[in-house]
Amino acid sequence: MAEITYFENAGSENTEKVIRLALERYKAGGIDEVIIASTYGGSAKLAAKAFADTGVHLLIFGEVLDEGQSPSRDVCKELETQGHQVIWGVHFNAMSVFTGDHSARLVSEAYYRISEGFKVVCEIVLVATSQGYLRAGERVLAIAGTSRGADTAIVASAAPITQFKDFEVHEILCKPYRRAKA
Repeated sequence: MAEITYFENAGSENTEKVIRLALERYKAGGIDEVIIASTYGGSAKLAAKAFADTGVHLLIFGEVLDEGQSPSRDVCKELETQGHQVIWGVHFNAMSVFTGDHSARLVSEAYYRISEGFKVVCEIVLVATSQGYLRAGERVLAIAGTSRGADTAIVASAAPITQFKDFEVHEILCKPYRRAKA
């Protein structure tokens, strides 16, 4: 059983270490897919560089913002040229607003008690599986963070939101010791 790395603070200062830990875990085997949340593209570009010699094709989970989809078209084109795929989705709180079903918001709030990055790694696996980019049951290495950068990485079994009971976090590679103050 691997030990969990805890970061003193949440946020982008941990990005390089998170990607290094994720790469080490990927190389240890048993991972079917790698997904990373990246709103502006910085974390995705660092991960693409780190994973370049592994043959893995990253699934980059962008965000739908008021101004449109993020990361920018230029960043998406750069990553896609390297063989990676950029997808978009909305977070659970936004889903609750659109659907009127507040169960997704409650799940989001529960994950947030662990850390914002933990909430995001779980969301991106569930949403990407629901959209058909991941297959249910796949062993997924997920990377995300708080605001900008990465501070959390997990290994989980993919499941769509409609089969939430099948979603399972197997390993927490790293996370902030304390969640960021909202």
